[in-house]
Amino acid sequence: MIQEVLIKDSPLFQEVVLQCSKGLNVISGASGAGKSVFFHSLLALFGLKECNASLLEAILQGEVDLEEYLSEDEISIQIIKKDKTRYFINHQSTSKKRLSEIFSPHIKILTHKNSNELESDFLLSLLDCLIEEEAYQEKLSQFKEKFFQFKEMQKQYLLLQEEEKNLLELKDFARFEIERIESINPKVGEYEELLALKKTLSKKEKLYALAQEALEAIGQMSKVGSFLEAIEHKLEGYDEMILELDSLICNQIDQINDLQGLDPEAILDRISKLASLFSRYGSIEEALKRLEEQKAKLKEYETNQDRTQELEKKINLLHQEIKKLSTQITQKRQKNLHILRDRIREYASSLLLCGVELELRQTQMKQNGEDELEITLNGSRPQTLSSGEYNRLRLAVLAIQEKKNAGVLLLDEIDANLSGEESEGVAKVLKHLSLFYQVFTISHQPHLPSFADKHYLVKKGTEGSVIEELDTEGRIQEIARMISGSNLTQEALDFARKKVMCQ
Repeated sequence: MIQEVLIKDSPLFQEVVLQCSKGLNVISGASGAGKSVFFHSLLALFGLKECNASLLEAILQGEVDLEEYLSEDEISIQIIKKDKTRYFINHQSTSKKRLSEIFSPHIKILTHKNSNELESDFLLSLLDCLIEEEAYQEKLSQFKEKFFQFKEMQKQYLLLQEEEKNLLELKDFARFEIERIESINPKVGEYEELLALKKTLSKKEKLYALAQEALEAIGQMSKVGSFLEAIEHKLEGYDEMILELDSLICNQIDQINDLQGLDPEAILDRISKLASLFSRYGSIEEALKRLEEQKAKLKEYETNQDRTQELEKKINLLHQEIKKLSTQITQKRQKNLHILRDRIREYASSLLLCGVELELRQTQMKQNGEDELEITLNGSRPQTLSSGEYNRLRLAVLAIQEKKNAGVLLLDEIDANLSGEESEGVAKVLKHLSLFYQVFTISHQPHLPSFADKHYLVKKGTEGSVIEELDTEGRIQEIARMISGSNLTQEALDFARKKVMCQ
């Protein structure tokens, strides 16, 4: 609720200080006096219009989630416009966008066709509130919770499906690498051994000839041994060396003989395959490591496919549950639809609107069920109604929403172009709404001011426009002016007095 408003240096007002009432606040005055300028300032306070003054301030009361701003008993809004516009909530800097985000849920503006009150979701929420059965409200709560889970699961499922498309390529590549490495079946150290074997094969004949010559030479060394023995000279380790050399040469000859059964081409082919692994992975150890990694990934990819299938089963089961709940919700709504229709018709009748109908139709599943609720006036949808019919129908719908401290309701000339009887109906409904909303409305007709909790007059002065709160006599004078113009007639004064005193 707005408690106090301060405006400085706006296009028509030097300074305005306004103490606001809890209920119905009516603003009137001659054309061009500044009513719309003041209304613009009210909207700017909540970030819904650009600031049109050097300073705008407001003190508010009510339950507003200020989140990052210091919470106090009173809420302060301040907008300062100099070289640039700065915004403050409880003396902390903010932005126009943030101001609008915080207060928009608490502000309703009935100026043109910009509302949601005649849309399906709002009408369904009204209908659900009218069905006060605990079992129904529990079903509704269960449906909303399960529908949220359903939508989250669908998101996960779509992500997994998208991953699945990529996984087909990843799985194929993993299988390719696994088959490639396993087909070669490398062993650590094998490549180096084969290279040494290749080197040996390339000089096999030469080595064999040299080994034979070396054996012959060792045979001659026995003569050296005989000589040393004859001169009785003991050469330490000589015999052991001769035996070691003989053993080494014989082993080499045996190895060369063993090579006789080997296929050089097969060895070269094996070396080539192992070399391809070296080229791709850097070493046999890295190739074997890659093999284990790809096996683990392939297992994970297969698990992902299982997850997709399992999630699909859960989605189908959950869909069955919410489908059952939505069917029960639809049946209950259909059964109670007449209650909402009759309530709207009751207020619509006060607004001289007839032919209100409601139709509940099936639509795709949403967070409030599979229902779509359409309101029509004499067969016409809201989009085709005149502005007057549209806004009066909005009032009839809003009047049902009897919610404590519903917020602030702003109306710019809601009774313009209406007949006296229609205008009086609007005034009565707004008076009812002022039990739940703090209402600010500009009016050019006498009925709304007569119902006002506070009546403000905007008038031009010598140094710009001013706004003053009218007392009882002032209200009578202003209402009479609305009826007869600047030349007040006794009939107009009598009518105005009667209107004010009867309320």
